[in-house]
Amino acid sequence: MKHIAILISGSGTNMQSLIEKSKAEVLPVDFIVITDNPNAMGIQKAKDMNIPVFILPDMKSGWKMSKNDDKNLMNILIENNTDYILLAGYMRLLNKNIIEQYIFRIINVHPSLLPAFSGKDAQKQAFEYGVKISGCTVHFVDTGVDTGPIIEQKAVDISNCKSRDEVKERIIIEEHTLYFRAFKNLINRKYSIKSRNVINND
Repeated sequence: MKHIAILISGSGTNMQSLIEKSKAEVLPVDFIVITDNPNAMGIQKAKDMNIPVFILPDMKSGWKMSKNDDKNLMNILIENNTDYILLAGYMRLLNKNIIEQYIFRIINVHPSLLPAFSGKDAQKQAFEYGVKISGCTVHFVDTGVDTGPIIEQKAVDISNCKSRDEVKERIIIEEHTLYFRAFKNLINRKYSIKSRNVINND
């Protein structure tokens, strides 16, 4: 049994998809959900699926986590025997010591074809830039912003999208499929890494 922590800050749509798909395929995993936002919509979604939820106390606004935040998060991860961490709309930068503790066991999904449109609101960036093809990327997490080795990508045609929200809706459908596939391959140890190249050994 693999112990998985999903970190969220908002709606939890990717979290919900990961958990539902894992249950449907009866993967040997159990989940906890950790959030920095006590008002995150994803909290109720997790509770509705009988997933334990942990709310990080006293989090302040901003991208970076304080040493106290870092300690609280690490305690939750250790106490729940966490094997892998999945970021699903988590809007904070993890500190170096957590990344080093879980090196190549932390993954994130980002709504663009990285390295294009990294950072916040990638769908808006892509729409305003006027690109015709965007997409989504699953990558390992390092100490940068969306800079870790790329695991999987999926291109999405957004050439006829009329708004940022339409771009988001089109990409998120592919995010759900891509993220689950990458997660399943990860826990089954199907990836190897040479420099920045992630190789699928399936």
